[in-house]
Amino acid sequence: MDHKLAGKIALATGSTAGIGLAIAKSFANEGAHVYANGRTQKRVDPAMAAIRSNAPSAKGHGVAADFSGSVGADTVLAKLPRVDVLVNNAGIFGPKPFAEIPDADW
Repeated sequence: MDHKLAGKIALATGSTAGIGLAIAKSFANEGAHVYANGRTQKRVDPAMAAIRSNAPSAKGHGVAADFSGSVGADTVLAKLPRVDVLVNNAGIFGPKPFAEIPDADW
């Protein structure tokens, strides 16, 4: 299926394993420039290797950033001035309406 992601910049946070990694692989298969994210470079590097193994012509980079604080967000913003597609897969939230989630929870 073509989701028209070719050439788009896609960031999947929490994408070193599980659902996040599957999403990043899907982005790569669709031709997006993928940014995979994990808390440490030690986790990001194998994830990027798995993405490239799954889609050999994939364009992408890994971004080590821990989103438990604002420093992680600042790190990603410095590396990615633009993002076309974002999947926020990092963190665990209790059920709340989106507009009621305070910044401290993010």
